[in-house]
Amino acid sequence: MEKWSKEELEQVLAKRDGNRLRRLHEQIRRSSWRARYHIQTVTGLMNDPNGFSFYGNRWHLFYQWFPFGAVHGMKHWYHVSSTDLVHWKNEGLALKPDTVYDNKGCYSGSAFVKDGHLFLVYTGNHNEADGRRIPYQMLAAMDEEGHIQKLSRPIIKPENGYTEHQRDPKIFTENGYYYILLGAQDNEKRGKMLLYRSDQLADGWKLMGELKVKGYDSFGYMVECPDIEKIGNKYLLLFSPQGLHGKGDEFRNAYQNVYMIGDFDAENLIFTPDERYKELDRGLDFYAAQCANQNVYTDKAVLEGWFGVSDYSYPPTDEEGWANLLTLPRELSIENGKLMQRPAAALSSLKGKLLFEAADGKIKEDHMYGRTPDSAVIELNNPTGGSVSLELFSTGLHKGFSISYNHDRGYFTIDRSDMENQVNTEYGSSRRIRLENGLKSMTVYVDRSSVEVFINNGEYVMSSRIFPTVREHLLRMSGKGINMKIYNIDLAVSDDDALFPSWMESVKK
Repeated sequence: MEKWSKEELEQVLAKRDGNRLRRLHEQIRRSSWRARYHIQTVTGLMNDPNGFSFYGNRWHLFYQWFPFGAVHGMKHWYHVSSTDLVHWKNEGLALKPDTVYDNKGCYSGSAFVKDGHLFLVYTGNHNEADGRRIPYQMLAAMDEEGHIQKLSRPIIKPENGYTEHQRDPKIFTENGYYYILLGAQDNEKRGKMLLYRSDQLADGWKLMGELKVKGYDSFGYMVECPDIEKIGNKYLLLFSPQGLHGKGDEFRNAYQNVYMIGDFDAENLIFTPDERYKELDRGLDFYAAQCANQNVYTDKAVLEGWFGVSDYSYPPTDEEGWANLLTLPRELSIENGKLMQRPAAALSSLKGKLLFEAADGKIKEDHMYGRTPDSAVIELNNPTGGSVSLELFSTGLHKGFSISYNHDRGYFTIDRSDMENQVNTEYGSSRRIRLENGLKSMTVYVDRSSVEVFINNGEYVMSSRIFPTVREHLLRMSGKGINMKIYNIDLAVSDDDALFPSWMESVKK
């Protein structure tokens, strides 16, 4: 792996870097693992989704970005937008670390629409000359032309009683006030969430206290990316705790993204969960999810997640100079007290040619000839014969990425242990869920280096990165009474550099 010096890791994007970025982008475009319909980094490394929002009749999404390589260097924000949550346009650089308060990176944050502007609230990572780290919560405003102006001072300064780990502000409104929910670590190294309140965006922010979650004193040793959403008459609390221990088939990744459904009393800082916290995604690669600030739906939330996990590495693409994707946008609803996660409805428009169809176990149409399409959606409905097995990107001797359901034991399992490119194996290569009511349906989105499995119309989701080689190209399936359709997926996310000259012109020296 390439070694990076401290100076290289602390590079800030400048106008002179335009040609360099174009060369880097042209190099990674040739990768066989570049996505066709997922948001992916234009160069270098991406991680957390930030500032997800609906503003000016478009969806806006920003992501953490180190432009120059597949490492966690100086964090910028990159901007993409969409009219439908499916077709995404590169808008270019949004925030870069160019003030004293964010001199070591523009960290994660959220967005709020007000007075014709999109306000971005983020953590400014500041380092003193002696190396001390100081987190500031910062505010910036974007107008309808996409111009962004930072407020020259923090809106929230670090709190005593907590370590330097205070970050990832989520802004929302409740009872006529603005609130910010902030991830934190107290001096006893316990994960906490802090709640601030103000009657205006740029001033008057006051710490109300820690969010008290009934039944819990803390969450691991740090909480990242907290989020709270009202869906119908219930609240959804999302966060990414670090330091949870695995329990049976749950919490097996290095770090988790969890949720609770319950009731929220903002005045008394109390969240009362209906039941214990659960994993948002039961796959191998998912973290730092954020719901959009939006008024399109009143009975749903719209979510994006990082298709990765902190401290994980993905050598196949790291060695090519780029790293990471975002997951597909999801619509979240609460039905009969249960969280349901479904792909954004407009994603159905991506279906292209019907490649394969089986009805009651009999093949009606087949244009795949045993090969796994590199970008496809696979729909399985009402399996009548019990157990089901689907092997993607397999070879004559190896299963590839295995998706299976054991009817007798009730377990649904994904397994990438038989693929040539292995990643993050210290955390295991398979995950399983016990389906109490059996397998009713399954939708699988395949996009070159990723697989997302939606089970039982959104009851569970399992997201995983894969890196198939040229030799791994077969598709095998088994099971009685299978009703399955496989469609080609059309290109939805442009992977060209046409926008680089225009937006690089706006980059200040």
